[in-house]
Amino acid sequence: MSPRRWVAMSCMALLTAAAIYVHALWSGEFATLLPLDEYCTSRPLGSPYVSWTWFPIRHLCHWEDGTTTDLVPAYVNPILVTSLVGAVLCMVMAVRARRRER
Repeated sequence: MSPRRWVAMSCMALLTAAAIYVHALWSGEFATLLPLDEYCTSRPLGSPYVSWTWFPIRHLCHWEDGTTTDLVPAYVNPILVTSLVGAVLCMVMAVRARRRER
């Protein structure tokens, strides 16, 4: 395959990662300005009430009994990591294809 195709596939993988990240921000209640009791509703909240990380993307509700619930869907992080790894591999293949052309 030509280097241009590898670069195009890498860009597609990066776009997929960006789209799934935006989806995670939206579905994980990062973008809402609602109070905690609007999206962590099933049990009494513990302390701290919520925590979050940006990579892997998580938004956790902490309950009084010590358990947590992740508001970000479970499929988000595997797709995100797979897309980023795919983008890197495609760029490596693009460099390899470019060197073979010479």
